[in-house]
Amino acid sequence: MIFKNKKGAALLQVLLVTVILAGMATMLLRASLSRTTAARKTRRTVSAQMLVNSCMAQVNNMWAAKSPEMFARDMSQCIMYCKDASTGTCPSAQVEKTYKCNISLNGQTYAVTAAFDSSGTDAVINSDNKCKLTYTIESNVDVI
Repeated sequence: MIFKNKKGAALLQVLLVTVILAGMATMLLRASLSRTTAARKTRRTVSAQMLVNSCMAQVNNMWAAKSPEMFARDMSQCIMYCKDASTGTCPSAQVEKTYKCNISLNGQTYAVTAAFDSSGTDAVINSDNKCKLTYTIESNVDVI
């Protein structure tokens, strides 16, 4: 194909080069955004896991301070702690099934709640006779 109009041929070449450069720029931008998004998601996941691990350590310290009798009583009822200091059964008014941790990370304080499942009296204990404990980061706080 031979062009007789040199200005038209030059314009066509410029347009082709522009389209190729625009396509390359678009591909590079998409790759860059994908990496940035993946990095942010990974950072958020790691930060959330650090918060949960910190709260888990606080709960374990609380349980380690209990006498064996109190720990056995609380685990048999799937409660965090009993406000009553006695080792007997815990009255329902004294039961605490949640424990709130306030954790500082990167200059901000986050609230993490450790709680036994309260969706029914038997639903707390799973098939292995173990209590189901969940950790929740407050939803109105953005984890870095």
